[in-house]
Amino acid sequence: MEHKPAFSLAGTVVHGRGIGKLVGMPTANLEPVPGTLLPPVGVYLTRILLEGREYLGVTNVGSRPTIDRDPEVTVETHLLNFSGDLYGRELKILLYERLRSPLRFPDFSQLLDQIRRDCDTARKFFGVSLPCYPLFMDAQRHLAKLGETELSFSPKEFDLLYLLYSNPDTAFTQVQLYEAVWHQPANGFCHPVENTVFQIRKRLRPYPQGKGLIRTIPRYGYKYGG
Repeated sequence: MEHKPAFSLAGTVVHGRGIGKLVGMPTANLEPVPGTLLPPVGVYLTRILLEGREYLGVTNVGSRPTIDRDPEVTVETHLLNFSGDLYGRELKILLYERLRSPLRFPDFSQLLDQIRRDCDTARKFFGVSLPCYPLFMDAQRHLAKLGETELSFSPKEFDLLYLLYSNPDTAFTQVQLYEAVWHQPANGFCHPVENTVFQIRKRLRPYPQGKGLIRTIPRYGYKYGG
């Protein structure tokens, strides 16, 4: 069934507070064209048009109760399978279904879990699936299986692998991975990323189908290779 958007917004991406990338979900903060009538506050399943390309995403229209107490209504979009810099670029956002009202969570980890669920809902809504072979991951249950074998990862190992797994077409820099998984600015300190990738590969080494699941992009970072 073809879905039709209920609202559309266009504008320029402006600088936000940079908090989204520290919870593993970098966002584009849209400054709508002057005079634009915003839809009711809430979290929406969206398509994003950027310079001739289309991405799926989740858009929050409203305040950010977990991040701050600022009542200002903003438009923030998380793009699936995207890791580049959007500042100053023009976006058009097509908002389809209102998923939920903005919620306040006691900490970033619960906010991240909810955004992951929202992203899963967006993929199902638009008929897009994550890789299912040889690796299967379920963020809600903290479950990772390679074929029929269940794997055990530390929280950081799981989060880093899941970020790559859930964005299979995207390469991430070590800085992006550090800030997304460790929830703090990298400031040039990315050794934990290299060490965590080493540990993940070590856990996958006994299984032939686990080889190459994390690809190294020379002089850049890492990408899911399944």
